[in-house]
Amino acid sequence: MKSQHDSGLLFYIHLSKKLKKIKSSILVSLCFTIFSCSKVEKNETGLFSFASEKYTVLNSPKKQLFLDSLYANRSKTTNDSLFRNFLFDLSAEYYYLNDNKNSLKISREIARLSKQSKDLFSLGRSYYYMGDCYLVTNKDSAYYYYHQAEKLYQQLHVKEKLALTLFKKALLLTQEGNYLESEIQVAKSLKLIKGSTDYELLYSAYSILGTNFEKLEEYNNALKYYLLAEDVLKKLQKNEKDFDSRFNYRLIASINISNTYENLGNHNKANEQLALLLTNAVKEKWPKEYANVMINIGNIKMNSGDLSGAYPFFISALKISKQFNFEDNCVYTYINLGEYYYSCNEYAKAKFYLKEALILGNKLRATDEIKTTLKLLVNVDSTNGVYYNKRYICITDSLAKAQRISRNKYARIEFETAVVEDENKALSKQNTAVLIGSFLTILALVLVLVYRHIKNQKKEIKFRKAQQKAEEEIFELLKENQLKLSLTKELEQNRISKELHDSVMNRLYGARMQLGILNENDSIEAKEKRLLYVDLLQEIEQEIRTISHDLRNDVLDNPFDFISLLTNFIQLQNEIGATRFSFESDDNIDWEAIDSLVKITIYRIVQESLLNVTKHANAATCKVSISLDASHLVLQIIDDGVGFSSTIQKQGIGLTNMQDRANAIKAELKINSQHNQGTAVVLKVKIEPI
Repeated sequence: MKSQHDSGLLFYIHLSKKLKKIKSSILVSLCFTIFSCSKVEKNETGLFSFASEKYTVLNSPKKQLFLDSLYANRSKTTNDSLFRNFLFDLSAEYYYLNDNKNSLKISREIARLSKQSKDLFSLGRSYYYMGDCYLVTNKDSAYYYYHQAEKLYQQLHVKEKLALTLFKKALLLTQEGNYLESEIQVAKSLKLIKGSTDYELLYSAYSILGTNFEKLEEYNNALKYYLLAEDVLKKLQKNEKDFDSRFNYRLIASINISNTYENLGNHNKANEQLALLLTNAVKEKWPKEYANVMINIGNIKMNSGDLSGAYPFFISALKISKQFNFEDNCVYTYINLGEYYYSCNEYAKAKFYLKEALILGNKLRATDEIKTTLKLLVNVDSTNGVYYNKRYICITDSLAKAQRISRNKYARIEFETAVVEDENKALSKQNTAVLIGSFLTILALVLVLVYRHIKNQKKEIKFRKAQQKAEEEIFELLKENQLKLSLTKELEQNRISKELHDSVMNRLYGARMQLGILNENDSIEAKEKRLLYVDLLQEIEQEIRTISHDLRNDVLDNPFDFISLLTNFIQLQNEIGATRFSFESDDNIDWEAIDSLVKITIYRIVQESLLNVTKHANAATCKVSISLDASHLVLQIIDDGVGFSSTIQKQGIGLTNMQDRANAIKAELKINSQHNQGTAVVLKVKIEPI
């Protein structure tokens, strides 16, 4: 029997909602319930199945009561494959009714029975079911159980189940914003189902890849995979007789493709894709998606400058959304209407709709939409602009903090799981071989640790060399870019200088000469007036000559100014927090003669130190200085903040990275700090000509 969990992929296909200046994406849940169910009455195995009309015609509450009765009267002594499959079907039915609590409880029971009977396949399947139950409510737990299922399916070489589990992990990572890791998991899944006829999974995998690339703003790659998903749809449609009545794959695919064309600036193709969806069939079956399409079309028209054409789509979408109480759609429509009226300079109406969007966004806790609304209100409501800007910054900082906390948590889950499993294996070996086993285990662990240590050291050296090379390349690219800008500036200045001198100056000079000649033949009063014009023209001539001279000679002497780069960065910090930063540099330092890696290291240490001051020091002032001391370059960063205990052995990753960078250029780094006495960071590096 095919359950919802097994054949039914709980798809969360990407559906973008386009907003000017910010693209807000949502994940729409499409549940595929493909049941080849059987009968309500007992079959020859003595167990129940779920396909007869007596069961399928029941409404949800009656189905719930029936399932509760089946579970209460189940056998508590049987533990064979038929009984476990029956429990899987029962769990799937609860899952179909959105009763994740009972579905999870039964899945745990199956896991316990599978362990007793050493049925690894059923154990992996039960872990997969538990992952589904947690997917919405607790993503950490969902990831843990998918990872457990993945390991068992790998051990059993079950490609189809393994591919599906990897897809679920990718889906979860996409929802959490970890698009690069999600891409890796999808690629593994696609490799397993290469040449497969599982078109549902292929379609979903390509769609998730498209979503990942769209989020990473790699729109050409996103379009590539969305078009591949559309090609799979044609094959899926051939295999599904009731394809159009059961699924809205085509609608999702068209919206994805349209959004990508819009991101690429191709408004016409984006509009063509969406226009095909404005049918009565779509409106009747999927009114929410129909409203989304109208919002997107209106947004496309507004972005292309067709304001009058955009307005009817926004109003119609709002009417449908209010009729069916689609609150998230209402938020998007309010934001678009606010932006529409702002573009029309009708600030009162723009402010009204944006405030409606803010109220509803707060209710739904729609963080991206709240940020978009606040950003628009800063311009629309100038009276309260400072208040909205502070709220925007506060939300942005909160999101950044949350992302830092959740970063790499799924890798941590896999690591911690592996650690626990290794410990259990070690305990099991101790029980089977007390002395010899312990000795061999310890010896093996020591060898593994030594091997890993050596291997990790080699990897670290390789990584550091690659990192150093990459940073040097970035630095050289910066220099090259500034040089190109300088050359372009010089050419443009010379062109303007030539124009001013050869064209404007000659015409002004001729006009002055003519006025001087005419002045000889007029009355005294006329002469005086014309002499005033002559004087004025002389002033213009002198002014243009000065401009021409300045444009000709104001050429950037230094194609790459490292001190300017540092100054700009330090000045930028003054705009972020309350700390006032200052910068001094010895004019005698020849930066062109200093190795690029040294300059990169100085820049990175300044960057890390100033970030720490802004986040933790609560300092009033911070002074950055670079000076020469004999053959050494000395960087000092001194603040008057709260400081910290520099005797603590354990350092954060930021301080560790600073020390590693200093070691890489054979420099001496000292960090002196005490509580309430500020912090001093001193880097001393010997200068060696490049």
